[in-house]
Amino acid sequence: MAKFPSERELKLIRKQMAKVKGARGLAPDATALDRGKYEVCERILVYMKKKKMSQRELARALDTSETRVSEIVHYRIDKFTLDRLMGYLQIVKPMISFHVA
Repeated sequence: MAKFPSERELKLIRKQMAKVKGARGLAPDATALDRGKYEVCERILVYMKKKKMSQRELARALDTSETRVSEIVHYRIDKFTLDRLMGYLQIVKPMISFHVA
């Protein structure tokens, strides 16, 4: 049977995990604004994947930095206003309609 990690091991794991920059999830109690921003990021990411674009290529298409694109594809919604994200989405999908439920 596997032994549970010691408190020391857990501290080390937490410290290492704090540095990980994976995609963020959406909190269950997220506001409508945050849900909207999250969905726009998701649509941009889907567009990038369907077009088989790199983050660098998407950055060029959006006329923004690769850092900004990385923040979008990792759902760093706190870094953006909904207006800015919608502007990016309209560049790649000009005829998009958007509804937040």
